[in-house]
Amino acid sequence: HLWRAWDDFGIKNSRMIGYWVSDTPVKTNRKDILATCYVQDGKTMIAIASWAGKDQEVKLSVDWRQLGLDPAKAKLYGPEIPLFQSEVSFDPQKSFKVEKGKGYLLILE
Repeated sequence: HLWRAWDDFGIKNSRMIGYWVSDTPVKTNRKDILATCYVQDGKTMIAIASWAGKDQEVKLSVDWRQLGLDPAKAKLYGPEIPLFQSEVSFDPQKSFKVEKGKGYLLILE
């Protein structure tokens, strides 16, 4: 199911920017919750993973210019992926909860 979500996004046509890259366009405010980006024109898939010892609130820091997105119009959501995540929607400029040892596959567009 997870692989289908990657294919639906068009992962093969994306540019991966890992959490370890200093100028990655999306970072979190926590060292134990990391974000890797898969960038396309007009949309970015963000894989978020938590190594935190407990559930945590996380806030994304987004380089809107680098992604070519307008923060006033941007949407952040995750599709339902059976056995992985329920459908979710977040405000890209506000904090949201990430469960201990889990994560999200989110689309920012």
